[in-house]
Amino acid sequence: MEDGAVRGAVFESKQGRRAVLAKVVVDATGDGDLFHRAGAASSTEIDTRDIHHCMNTPWLFGGVDMPAFLHWRVEQPAEFSEFMRRGKAAIGLFDRAFVSWRDDVALFMGPRMAGFSAVEVDDLTEVEIRSRRLMAQHLEFYRAHAPGFEGAWLMLSAPQLGIRHARRLVGMGAVTRESWDGRVQPDEIGVSPPLSPSFANVSVGYGALVPARLDGLLAPGRHLSCDPSSHSFLREIPQCWLTGQAAGVAAALAADRGVEPRAVPVREIQRALLRQGAHLTEAVAEQAAA
Repeated sequence: MEDGAVRGAVFESKQGRRAVLAKVVVDATGDGDLFHRAGAASSTEIDTRDIHHCMNTPWLFGGVDMPAFLHWRVEQPAEFSEFMRRGKAAIGLFDRAFVSWRDDVALFMGPRMAGFSAVEVDDLTEVEIRSRRLMAQHLEFYRAHAPGFEGAWLMLSAPQLGIRHARRLVGMGAVTRESWDGRVQPDEIGVSPPLSPSFANVSVGYGALVPARLDGLLAPGRHLSCDPSSHSFLREIPQCWLTGQAAGVAAALAADRGVEPRAVPVREIQRALLRQGAHLTEAVAEQAAA
């Protein structure tokens, strides 16, 4: 930190402790680790009725016959329902198998676990341990009771937990549930599909990437400024591409101009995004081109 602005990041490697200095820092950690340590305000509010705050570890089983399993699931729905009921009774958190890119590999997204913090080491460790125990329990139960899984084996588990939510930036602006009505943000830097087809596309403003009271930093990705409902889809990969591209463009313009990210004219960001092929609302694109 230097005069209330972020000017780089310290990191550890096999060469020891080093620092990378920058005119603009882009925090794409997903958990807001950089802006949090720099003192920017954030929100951790969640909707406990939703799954977007849960954690899970996906895994793969090899040696399966997925066509046989799928035929059984479709042709014997009562047996499959009883299988799932018994699995939940025996294991508790019980997940169903999904198809993968091969007929002999089954994908499990992993049981979603609620009530844990993505920024508490003890919680992360507990979820890792529980996830691996659940993998072994799933393998035993599926091999014993699911057609096509008689010779299954644990092929691969994810290298790290799947985290949906940790912190959300308090930014100059925010994407909120009220903005799902088709309104266009004047500082739009991208357009996101809505949570469901019953809503209009969602205009994402540049202010959602800019901390309210911290300079030298932009925060794209799933920790951008939004409410819990909007976070449920803004955390997804395409939306992270959308906001990440905008943050990269804005950071480059700020560095070239020698100004803070909040001082970069939005029209310049929009014009640069359009040159790169980004999609903006037609009215915004016309104004930016004028």
